[in-house]
Amino acid sequence: MVPKRCTYLALLVTPAIALAGCEQNPVTGRSQLILISDEQATEMGAQAYQQILSQSQKGTAAQQQRIEQIGRRIVQAAGAPATKESWTFNVIRDDTPNAFALPGGKVGVHTGMLDAVASDDQLAAVIAHEIAHVTARHSAERLSRQALTQAGVGAAGAGLNSPTGAQLLAQAAQLGLILPFSRGQESEADRLGMRYMAQAGYDPRAAVQVWEKFAAAGGDRQPEFLSTHPHSSSRAKELQEYVDEVMPIYRKNARGK
Repeated sequence: MVPKRCTYLALLVTPAIALAGCEQNPVTGRSQLILISDEQATEMGAQAYQQILSQSQKGTAAQQQRIEQIGRRIVQAAGAPATKESWTFNVIRDDTPNAFALPGGKVGVHTGMLDAVASDDQLAAVIAHEIAHVTARHSAERLSRQALTQAGVGAAGAGLNSPTGAQLLAQAAQLGLILPFSRGQESEADRLGMRYMAQAGYDPRAAVQVWEKFAAAGGDRQPEFLSTHPHSSSRAKELQEYVDEVMPIYRKNARGK
């Protein structure tokens, strides 16, 4: 059966191209539109990662050891396919409390994030979230969606024969397709990451604490429907509802921590 999401996207561009790119992700079980190969995504990720590192300063050896230990423990516990991802972890000296992941298992954590979290469990929540982005193939999926959206908007705009009409259509596509989809990816990575950290023996309740901390710090400055990420308060609430499901996994694996 062709997934509904892929069927909808097929209406925007050549149906054969869109439908041919629909795949089921073995990690999430969700149907995805993927138009680039794992090799292409990995190469793009490696290039972007090297560019970031070349323009940044690394953290201390102790900071590096800390994220390496947590990151590799989560990867191993999650059973992430090491044959496809090399899983490189680096601390980047930047006061912004941020972390990111690129295709091919390239993960970066800012020193500002290390300062923001209060424990290894909270740091594990951040790193597990980024690992989940990679295993869920979110980068490749987002690139594919954006490419199809741009192609569809271009074709529809040409049919409207109106610059104003084309601009309104582009804005509608941004608000109705790309931004909500990005928020959906973030929520999926939150839940998958919480499961990963529990499998690695890190307390999943720490993930709720992280987003409560950011919400208290006043990080939500624009309406949620205009953001690529859910509000921190929304993320904390959603993860709190998921805690009971993953706590048995944590209790089982925390014994050998």
